[in-house]
Amino acid sequence: MEYLNNSIYGNESLSKIIDNLRDWNFETLDGIGFCRKHDKYSFIELKVYHLSHYPEKDKIENHYSYYSYLDWKVDTNQFPLDYYEYGKEELIKYAEFITNWFSSIKGEKINLVFEINFAGYAPADTWGRGAAGQALLNAIVSCFDKDLYKIGMERKERDHPLENGIYQSVYSPRRI
Repeated sequence: MEYLNNSIYGNESLSKIIDNLRDWNFETLDGIGFCRKHDKYSFIELKVYHLSHYPEKDKIENHYSYYSYLDWKVDTNQFPLDYYEYGKEELIKYAEFITNWFSSIKGEKINLVFEINFAGYAPADTWGRGAAGQALLNAIVSCFDKDLYKIGMERKERDHPLENGIYQSVYSPRRI
């Protein structure tokens, strides 16, 4: 017998959006999600596109049109290198799971682009170890739940204040 690691945490939250997902006509979705647990914090803001609706699809070569993508639009210099690398691996794994799950619910192969436009973390906490992935899952759920999206936006404005017109990626330890 082989051990199987169930490494996608929080996936049961996707059950809330099955009906909405079935009705989704592939318009662009906006989502905000966060995960706050003991010694873990992650915040993700994203757009989700069907690959055919992606504004920068002309940059994708034809033979790569059979894939889904994670498009990281956040300045990587704002993250310590180990946070960024570990979190990126986790986000890729979760995005692959979400893409496959969407395809199974829709009953057709779907290629998506997950455009990450904002990511926040707490210097004293771990960004990965499930937090980044769970924030991504929560962002996906908020794409279909406007109340959850509103809560995410309020949290972003509270915990990641504007400085010179830009939301700050680093979560202030004073606010934890």
